[in-house]
Amino acid sequence: MSSTTEKPRLRSFADDLRLRSADDLATLVRSRPDIADPVPEDLAQLAARASSNSSIRLALESMTRAELAVLTRLAVAPQPVAPETLAVPPSQEARLLAVIRRLWSVGVLWGLQPSSLSDRVYVATVARELLKTHAEAAGGDDGSGPLDLGDRTLTSSPLTLASTLDGQAGQYALAAVTTITTLAELWGSNPPKALRAGGLAVKDLLVVAEALGVDELAAGFWVELASICGLVAADGEEVVRYAPTVSYDAWCQQPPAAQWPRLARGWLSQRRDIDRLAIVTGDRASVLGQLPEREWLPELRLATLRIIASTPPGEVAEQTEIQEQLADRRPMTNRGRIASTVASTLREAELLGVTARHAISSLGRELAGPASDEAALVRVAQDALPPVTEEFVAQADLTLVVPGPPSPALRQLLGLVADVESTGGAAVYRVSQGSVARAFDSGLTPADLIAELRTRSATELPQPLEYMVNDAARRYGDVRIGSASAYLRCENEQTLNEILAHPDAGALGLVRLSATALSAEAPAIKLAELARRCGHAPLAMGANGDEITSSRRQYRAADVPAAQTPQVDGVFVHALVKALTRTDAPSESHELSSIGAPSELPRLASAASAEVLRMAHTTSTPVWVGYADNAGSTSRRLVDVVAISGGAISAFDHSTSRIRTLVLSRVTGAQLADGTPPSDTSTEYVDGSEKEL
Repeated sequence: MSSTTEKPRLRSFADDLRLRSADDLATLVRSRPDIADPVPEDLAQLAARASSNSSIRLALESMTRAELAVLTRLAVAPQPVAPETLAVPPSQEARLLAVIRRLWSVGVLWGLQPSSLSDRVYVATVARELLKTHAEAAGGDDGSGPLDLGDRTLTSSPLTLASTLDGQAGQYALAAVTTITTLAELWGSNPPKALRAGGLAVKDLLVVAEALGVDELAAGFWVELASICGLVAADGEEVVRYAPTVSYDAWCQQPPAAQWPRLARGWLSQRRDIDRLAIVTGDRASVLGQLPEREWLPELRLATLRIIASTPPGEVAEQTEIQEQLADRRPMTNRGRIASTVASTLREAELLGVTARHAISSLGRELAGPASDEAALVRVAQDALPPVTEEFVAQADLTLVVPGPPSPALRQLLGLVADVESTGGAAVYRVSQGSVARAFDSGLTPADLIAELRTRSATELPQPLEYMVNDAARRYGDVRIGSASAYLRCENEQTLNEILAHPDAGALGLVRLSATALSAEAPAIKLAELARRCGHAPLAMGANGDEITSSRRQYRAADVPAAQTPQVDGVFVHALVKALTRTDAPSESHELSSIGAPSELPRLASAASAEVLRMAHTTSTPVWVGYADNAGSTSRRLVDVVAISGGAISAFDHSTSRIRTLVLSRVTGAQLADGTPPSDTSTEYVDGSEKEL
């Protein structure tokens, strides 16, 4: 007597999802991240989103020619349909089964997981309608001919001097880090004003282009990249200016290999259309302002990068070949989008060191990998980027030669005491009276400055350099600036006569108060500029007459709030799938619901609670939270954190077996569950006291 297991009957895509394994659900979410934003409450809501017109359209646009051909043939057949009815050569039957499983894994086919070509599947209703429209517009496929499931071969050619590829890419990557640092330092001391409609004025963009030594389009790219990475932002004042953020200070102290991944990952997520800056006719788009956002751009950029990464090591593919390959992999994607995305990706990837000479580098291969993470990118960058140097060679002609990229600490010192004279494999910095005065402005004394230079110099400091520092120290402060609107004081009467005789002095409304003092109607900063043009190094004074040790104000903007879209990484996918499967099987959470609640939940500030919740999310640990409702009562709940975005937390609530959204400002406290026996798992605080529920 034989026994057979009766297959379950599926009535909808939601029934299909309930039978899928955790790995299958994870594959679905990773393949179609749009269905996880915002976080769905249960599997039924996930199924509804995955079956929507917009989501199915995105899924179809990401399919290859072979996948679309198979899906189109299945869509016109009566449902359900067995793939064995499709006409393919026997040699391609295994390939056909692989395509069917791929289509099932991304949710455009549903039913029991196909294990053979005889297993019947359903095509999603929306997909059938969209494919019918597409087939009619393209001339149609009558379905009579055999299917060709072969992939288009990417043609590539050997790269000249391929062994130097990673070294050149590392130089580009280091230059990218240096460029962003230069931009931030420029805006830290002289932040540009935002336009009334938002964005950067053209004249300010040209200043950036000149400081970075690039054209206007490249300058716009670097500004937008610094913004998307959260390193520069609007300061939020009444007169809005763009300045480095607080997080920039921590980023700039990291080694370049740890700085680069933030730039690379920010570039991959960039949605704003930088190419609009190249348009010179009509209304001109402004950087950080009116540039349009393309929701499809990050995904298409990554697809382009993965095609480039599919070339064998040491080989390069032409741009037209990459475009044709991408078009073959995405027949339903607009060809204009493909052409513009490939061109911009190749151009921008070169700036970041992702590619060099249009060939993928080790940095790019890691970035394009399916399991790429921050730690892996840092490891690859450490091998690719040239090592930083901590020393310079001081020369008698008052120049400092840095034989390699300077470390953050050395770069900060050189920015104070010297000016860049030339860059390249060995950068040259020149020390002058003005640059030494700038170091004194920062609060360094002559003795401190000489000690710093000796510490960083690989050789003995030449006497001319020490004489320069000591001579500048004697002259420093011979002119003192204060507020009248402003005043100028100097013990040398002849010096005041020189300043009064300067051609620009008349416009400042200078009045002689005494033999050693002048007053001006202009601000102190204008008076200081005049004194510098006369060859002096003025010292700023406060309203009480005290010296101000740093006249170079450093502007900072507040950190940009975290993006509202949850990051679809391994931690998020694992937490989401775990929570969704529990919403469909509440009994599975009974064991966790017996985890002991703390005898007293600590009251924490929102920032401290958020830190505990992030730890719970990262370690996949249940956490007890106190949560205030609209009436002011505070309930204690055991939750599994699924995602944290902005000021909201999506979490699986063990008391209701549902995924719910918690507002962070209402969380009164949080504590990781320790697994001890429960003392009381249902406690509510009312008016500061506890009561049993």
